[in-house]
Amino acid sequence: MAPKKAAEPKKAAESKDKPKKQEISPEMKELREREKALEKVPQPDRKELDEQLEVINQAINGHQEKGKAINEQITKSAGKEEHFKARDEIKTKLDEYSERIDTLEKKRKGLQDGISGKQKEDRQKRQDLNDMKKKLGFQSEAEIDAEIKKIETSMCTESHSLKDEKKMMQKIADLRKSKPMVTKYAQMEGSSGTETGEVDSMKNNIDDIKAELTEVREAKKIQSQAYSMLMEARQKVMGDVPKMFEEREAINAQIREKIQERNTLRDDFNAKQREFSTYLNEARQIRNEKGRLERDQREKEWDERRKAELPDEGPKALPFAEDLQYLENMMNYLKSHLPKGAVDEEKKEDAAAPTNAPAGNMILVSKDKREEEFFFAPTKKKQLKKKGPGAKSKPIVHSMETIGFFDKYAVPPPADASAVPEAVTAVEAKVKEYQEKQAKGVKKMEAKKTDAADESKTEEETTAKDAVAEETTAVEA
Repeated sequence: MAPKKAAEPKKAAESKDKPKKQEISPEMKELREREKALEKVPQPDRKELDEQLEVINQAINGHQEKGKAINEQITKSAGKEEHFKARDEIKTKLDEYSERIDTLEKKRKGLQDGISGKQKEDRQKRQDLNDMKKKLGFQSEAEIDAEIKKIETSMCTESHSLKDEKKMMQKIADLRKSKPMVTKYAQMEGSSGTETGEVDSMKNNIDDIKAELTEVREAKKIQSQAYSMLMEARQKVMGDVPKMFEEREAINAQIREKIQERNTLRDDFNAKQREFSTYLNEARQIRNEKGRLERDQREKEWDERRKAELPDEGPKALPFAEDLQYLENMMNYLKSHLPKGAVDEEKKEDAAAPTNAPAGNMILVSKDKREEEFFFAPTKKKQLKKKGPGAKSKPIVHSMETIGFFDKYAVPPPADASAVPEAVTAVEAKVKEYQEKQAKGVKKMEAKKTDAADESKTEEETTAKDAVAEETTAVEA
């Protein structure tokens, strides 16, 4: 039992010397899960595809050689060029006759439609004339004038009631109004005769077209017979050539099948290659992300190690130290522009003369503080030009940078030497304000330091407890 007890502190020392286990970030865990879940895709075999394509290409070449031999046999048949030339000539004439027949048929149909339209229009006009004749009751203006004269004579020679006379007057007015209608009727009746002449001319044209159609059809029939005779003669000459055509078509069908098979193999290989490329890209992306996270972790560790190895940089700069420095510079700048009298007074206050001198010595003071000794006291003093409050102050020219500093701290820049004291007091107030802010900032920094120290203590206590628990579990095991 004694050796075991002695070994326990050694184990604790070893556990303390061991480095802490690296913590895995959630991003790294997610990447590892993605890497495990990624399905591996094998790379397609290019060599196998090339072998299969080689077999297919050899088969296609063999079929093409057979087709070439059959084509040579077909071209050797006699009279081929003369036959094709005669056939093309007959086909050209047949096409011309067909176009001519189509044109004549269209023309005849148009004339027939025109005749039917004219006849329909003529019937309608005749119906309108009959209706107009029935409505008018007169065929000429002379008849209307005779009727009007008859009514007027009756009105003059016979006695009628007022109502009858009104009716007669209305009838005379209606008869006069109907005179233009009678004229129109006569014109329409005269024009109806001309339309029949147009119909007759159109019928004559149709007869001419029919005769021409008959001639063209006969000519086309003759050419069709010539074409059939030519083809029969060619069939006799050709003999086994149609079988050659069939054999050539069968060979072409086999070539097309092989080409389709080759294209299918290529498409399948390309699809597998795309899947493999997708898998590689995803795996590469995961690997790059892992490398990036590992680099970030290493850089973080290096930064921590570098910071630990660096010497102590000393206390951090106090808050608002830069602002106070700027304000001090502004104060020096303003003091450099104070009036000469104020500057002299400050110098006097700063450099006060000593009153006690060592034994046997005498202190020499400035001329303005010495007692005046005259043999004869002067009766008139020199009139010197005084520079005081009554004198005009010289304006101060500030640079843009200086104005920017004054604007930053909300201090109005002095326009001349008389305004400098006010600016000095304003700057002193700002100095006091920023000193108070600095004191508050220092208190906050000290509070943060104490909080951080407390947190580090708690973390150390928890890590110590965890280490003790691990040791106890190791000992029990």
